[in-house]
Amino acid sequence: MASLARWDLLVLGGGPAGAATAALAAGAGARVLVVEREVFPRDKVCGEFLSAEALPLLGALGVEDALRAAGAVAIDTCRVSEPGGRTLEAPLPQPGLGVSRSLLDATLLDLARRRGARVWEGEEATEALREGGRVVGATVGRERHREVRASVVVAADGRRSLLARHLHAGLGDPARSTGATWFGFKTHRAGSGAVGSRVDLHVFRGGYAGLAAVEGGRTNVCLLATVRALAACGRRPEGLLAQVRRNPAAEEALRGTGEGARWHSIGPLRFGVRKPAAAGALFVGDAAGTIDPFAGEGMAHALLGARLAAPVALEAAQAGGLTDAAALRYGEAWSQAFAPATARAHRLARLLTRPLPATAAVLVLRALGTPAFARLVAHSRTTHA
Repeated sequence: MASLARWDLLVLGGGPAGAATAALAAGAGARVLVVEREVFPRDKVCGEFLSAEALPLLGALGVEDALRAAGAVAIDTCRVSEPGGRTLEAPLPQPGLGVSRSLLDATLLDLARRRGARVWEGEEATEALREGGRVVGATVGRERHREVRASVVVAADGRRSLLARHLHAGLGDPARSTGATWFGFKTHRAGSGAVGSRVDLHVFRGGYAGLAAVEGGRTNVCLLATVRALAACGRRPEGLLAQVRRNPAAEEALRGTGEGARWHSIGPLRFGVRKPAAAGALFVGDAAGTIDPFAGEGMAHALLGARLAAPVALEAAQAGGLTDAAALRYGEAWSQAFAPATARAHRLARLLTRPLPATAAVLVLRALGTPAFARLVAHSRTTHA
């Protein structure tokens, strides 16, 4: 088994959390290696709405203008509808962007390269290297195994993170499904339909659909549904979409769009906080915790988590490893930044993804007026210092 030179940071995963962490650390002079299982660009299940909280970081990284120039869509309004088609619409506290994961992820990973990070695409970390109970690297490669060691390992490899499975598997996605287990589906439909500069959330029995325009004149359609709801629709995402379109508001939003790319799926899913640090390793993005997609905060959490993780990783690299005190500080900072929003989003989603409560909530908030809905939207979002 070949052994490679030691790195300051080994980043497992090249999505938004991993690529942004790598770009920030490499830009500060660290020797960074990113190991990414896929070859970019690639599509992924995601609502593809980037909330305003992440835009200053994209600007500081120097990629916001490039994303807008590539066609990312400004989104300034949110609309929620209950199954009967009654809607509630309000301006977002601050505009966000509709941008595909294919474009966003490739842009950020290219930035990490340009800042000096080494990137191995199409490579997979298969086993964590541990010494004295601490993670010191990973074995990389399916056929040609290579040991990669680093002062700090950053797990940014998503909700099925290698390190998360090894260190705290009980906090991850469930191993088995029941009728109430959640699965996610996503496709791009040709044409922007009537969504325009709005992000739509349409509730149906057993789940909801999120619609947002992205670059290329396309509409991203993301569905979250229980196994029970999927079974009732023939176990096919097309069946779920047909149920969504029985809602007049959803049908109006999708009118004019055509068949698009193939469906992508992920599941079974569990949402909530995991562990931001363990055994000398840092976790960012979905590896550290997953927020319910209803909040539209997943991509923002990944980028803002990278902003928290990068200075901790740099300090640890200079010290030769992550100390327990530094891990504790990072965990507390991560929890303070994201745990309250994760809990609020979970409660809000559980309320609004049930048809009868969703209908009641829409009616009550309509009676109170759109300012009340705007406050609800704002309260469900995370604020960051």
